[in-house]
Amino acid sequence: MKEYFESDDILGLLWKWKKPLIIVVLVATVGSAVFSSPLFIKPRFKSFAKVYPTNLKKYSDESPTDQMIQMLESDAIRESLVTLYELDTLYDIEKDEPHYKNLLYKEYADNVQFKKTKYESVEISVLSTNPEVAYKMVNSIVDLYNFEVKRLQDEKLVEAVNTVKLMMERAKKERDELEEKVNAIRRDYGILDYGSQVKNLSKEYYRLLARSSVDPNKITKVKEELDNLKEKGAEYEHLTNRLWSVRGSFNGFKLQYEEHLKELSRKKEYTVSIVNPYMADKKTYPVRWLIVAVSAVVAFFTALGVISFIERVEKRKTA
Repeated sequence: MKEYFESDDILGLLWKWKKPLIIVVLVATVGSAVFSSPLFIKPRFKSFAKVYPTNLKKYSDESPTDQMIQMLESDAIRESLVTLYELDTLYDIEKDEPHYKNLLYKEYADNVQFKKTKYESVEISVLSTNPEVAYKMVNSIVDLYNFEVKRLQDEKLVEAVNTVKLMMERAKKERDELEEKVNAIRRDYGILDYGSQVKNLSKEYYRLLARSSVDPNKITKVKEELDNLKEKGAEYEHLTNRLWSVRGSFNGFKLQYEEHLKELSRKKEYTVSIVNPYMADKKTYPVRWLIVAVSAVVAFFTALGVISFIERVEKRKTA
């Protein structure tokens, strides 16, 4: 075709075939205008939002933005939207279609988009023949994202709560058993403060022994108290030290348990809105002027190429 255009007198060719060319361009223009009208192509309206992820827990090496996109593309959110907005009906897909799911998910992918921006936010955009549906779907996607993130984080928290609760109950049981043993020794052997009692009783005992005129019964009584301390003192010290350790563990587990429960009951948002969605008052697709312009240009050059070819063939025949 380049050869034809280089060898033919383009201006002469245009003038000679001006009427057919004008007719072709007019037909292409009218045809593309008609076929791009709402009668053939339903206009689609776009609604979008731009959001930043927040309060996400790190599960992998992905950035928070990548994690957010992964969640937005999840089956849970897609299936919820399909049900909420009856997308199969909206996309004119019958449930008895042989490839129902494949067609439905393809339409969904064409009309619902998630894109990372250069500033690490995420753009959520929805195309629909109904501007109100597009607007509501964007809001629903943000709400569903918040719900799904909280659900996943709560699942982990529930596991942590159950684990900590079990550890706390074990520590409580051991603490109660130790307190019972310590109290029994205190009650049966009169041991309250092993170190001080041993020191004081030893002083008293040797002081009594050093005196000549002391009631033997008094010395015997002090001696019995010292023997009690010798018999149960070491066990008392061990149990007391262990009791303090177990009490510390129990208090630590209890604090963790209460923090986890507080976290479970806390209402959190996992997005920060930068651009809020709005209901579009102008269609996004199709761009009729562009379709008409491209169709007219393509028709013109196609017709010109055909005419140039015909002219060249005619010249060869008459040569």
